[in-house]
Amino acid sequence: MPDSIRAGILTIETPQSVIERASLYYVAVCELDTRIVGIAGLDLNEVRILAVSPEHRRAGIGRSLIEHLKAMLPAAFFSDMFVYASSAAVQFYKSCAFVDRGTVELDTGHGKMPAVFMALPIKRI
Repeated sequence: MPDSIRAGILTIETPQSVIERASLYYVAVCELDTRIVGIAGLDLNEVRILAVSPEHRRAGIGRSLIEHLKAMLPAAFFSDMFVYASSAAVQFYKSCAFVDRGTVELDTGHGKMPAVFMALPIKRI
Protein backbone atom coordinates (compact mmCIF):
# COMPACT_ATOMS: atom_id res chain seq x y z
CA MET A 1 0.00 0.00 0.00
CA PRO A 2 1.46 3.41 -0.92
CA ASP A 3 2.49 5.56 2.04
CA SER A 4 0.12 8.38 1.01
CA ILE A 5 -2.91 6.07 1.14
CA ARG A 6 -1.74 4.54 4.44
CA ALA A 7 -1.33 8.03 5.93
CA GLY A 8 -4.83 9.01 4.76
CA ILE A 9 -6.37 5.93 6.36
CA LEU A 10 -4.54 6.54 9.62
CA THR A 11 -6.02 10.06 9.84
CA ILE A 12 -9.57 8.65 9.89
CA GLU A 13 -9.08 5.21 11.50
CA THR A 14 -7.88 4.17 14.91
CA PRO A 15 -7.28 0.65 16.16
CA GLN A 16 -10.48 0.97 18.23
CA SER A 17 -12.59 2.12 15.25
CA VAL A 18 -11.34 -0.83 13.20
CA ILE A 19 -12.18 -3.27 16.02
CA GLU A 20 -15.69 -1.79 16.38
CA ARG A 21 -16.40 -1.99 12.65
CA ALA A 22 -14.90 -5.47 12.37
CA SER A 23 -17.49 -6.82 14.79
CA LEU A 24 -20.16 -5.98 12.18
CA TYR A 25 -18.21 -7.26 9.17
CA TYR A 26 -18.55 -10.74 7.70
CA VAL A 27 -16.00 -12.27 5.30
CA ALA A 28 -16.39 -15.44 3.26
CA VAL A 29 -13.76 -17.12 1.13
CA CYS A 30 -13.92 -19.76 -1.58
CA GLU A 31 -11.06 -22.27 -1.61
CA LEU A 32 -10.10 -24.71 -4.34
CA ASP A 33 -7.23 -27.11 -3.72
CA THR A 34 -6.20 -25.18 -0.57
CA ARG A 35 -5.96 -21.93 -2.55
CA ILE A 36 -8.26 -18.95 -2.01
CA VAL A 37 -9.91 -18.14 -5.36
CA GLY A 38 -12.68 -15.83 -4.18
CA ILE A 39 -13.51 -13.51 -1.31
CA ALA A 40 -16.62 -11.58 -0.33
CA GLY A 41 -17.27 -9.18 2.52
CA LEU A 42 -20.52 -7.92 4.00
CA ASP A 43 -20.75 -4.84 6.23
CA LEU A 44 -24.25 -5.04 7.74
CA ASN A 45 -26.17 -5.31 4.45
CA GLU A 46 -23.61 -3.72 2.11
CA VAL A 47 -21.37 -5.85 -0.09
CA ARG A 48 -18.02 -4.21 0.57
CA ILE A 49 -15.82 -6.58 -1.38
CA LEU A 50 -16.29 -9.29 -3.96
CA ALA A 51 -13.32 -10.61 -5.86
CA VAL A 52 -12.63 -13.79 -7.80
CA SER A 53 -9.23 -14.68 -9.22
CA PRO A 54 -9.12 -14.03 -12.98
CA GLU A 55 -8.54 -17.67 -13.89
CA HIS A 56 -11.67 -18.74 -11.95
CA ARG A 57 -14.14 -16.12 -13.18
CA ARG A 58 -17.32 -17.18 -14.95
CA ALA A 59 -17.36 -20.47 -13.01
CA GLY A 60 -20.14 -19.52 -10.57
CA ILE A 61 -17.86 -18.58 -7.67
CA GLY A 62 -18.97 -14.94 -7.50
CA ARG A 63 -22.63 -15.93 -7.67
CA SER A 64 -22.12 -18.54 -4.94
CA LEU A 65 -20.44 -15.96 -2.72
CA ILE A 66 -23.35 -13.53 -3.25
CA GLU A 67 -25.85 -16.29 -2.36
CA HIS A 68 -23.86 -17.07 0.76
CA LEU A 69 -23.78 -13.40 1.82
CA LYS A 70 -27.52 -13.19 1.21
CA ALA A 71 -28.08 -16.16 3.51
CA MET A 72 -26.00 -14.49 6.22
CA LEU A 73 -28.15 -11.34 6.41
CA PRO A 74 -30.21 -11.16 9.60
CA ALA A 75 -33.80 -11.40 8.31
CA ALA A 76 -35.19 -9.33 11.14
CA PHE A 77 -33.05 -6.32 10.26
CA PHE A 78 -32.63 -6.12 6.48
CA SER A 79 -34.95 -6.43 3.52
CA ASP A 80 -32.22 -5.91 0.94
CA MET A 81 -28.52 -6.15 0.25
CA PHE A 82 -26.74 -3.38 -1.64
CA VAL A 83 -23.48 -2.60 -3.37
CA TYR A 84 -21.75 0.38 -4.96
CA ALA A 85 -20.62 -1.34 -8.16
CA SER A 86 -17.96 -0.28 -10.60
CA SER A 87 -19.17 0.04 -14.18
CA ALA A 88 -17.24 -3.15 -15.00
CA ALA A 89 -19.24 -5.12 -12.40
CA VAL A 90 -22.77 -3.89 -13.16
CA GLN A 91 -23.65 -6.75 -15.53
CA PHE A 92 -22.48 -9.34 -12.99
CA TYR A 93 -24.64 -7.86 -10.24
CA LYS A 94 -27.62 -7.60 -12.61
CA SER A 95 -27.19 -11.30 -13.38
CA CYS A 96 -27.47 -11.91 -9.61
CA ALA A 97 -30.81 -10.01 -9.55
CA PHE A 98 -29.46 -6.71 -8.21
CA VAL A 99 -31.40 -3.70 -9.49
CA ASP A 100 -29.65 -0.56 -10.76
CA ARG A 101 -30.75 2.36 -8.55
CA GLY A 102 -28.63 5.03 -10.25
CA THR A 103 -25.14 6.42 -10.61
CA VAL A 104 -23.42 8.07 -7.66
CA GLU A 105 -20.04 9.59 -6.95
CA LEU A 106 -18.22 8.21 -3.96
CA ASP A 107 -15.75 10.36 -2.07
CA THR A 108 -12.71 8.14 -1.53
CA GLY A 109 -10.79 10.72 0.47
CA HIS A 110 -8.47 10.97 -2.51
CA GLY A 111 -11.01 12.16 -5.06
CA LYS A 112 -14.35 11.16 -6.50
CA MET A 113 -15.08 7.71 -7.92
CA PRO A 114 -18.16 6.93 -10.04
CA ALA A 115 -20.23 3.92 -8.97
CA VAL A 116 -23.64 2.42 -9.58
CA PHE A 117 -25.83 1.94 -6.52
CA MET A 118 -27.47 -1.49 -6.82
CA ALA A 119 -29.89 -3.27 -4.47
CA LEU A 120 -31.02 -6.86 -4.14
CA PRO A 121 -34.38 -7.40 -2.42
CA ILE A 122 -34.18 -10.28 0.05
CA LYS A 123 -37.19 -12.56 0.09
CA ARG A 124 -37.58 -14.58 3.26
CA ILE A 125 -39.85 -17.57 3.72
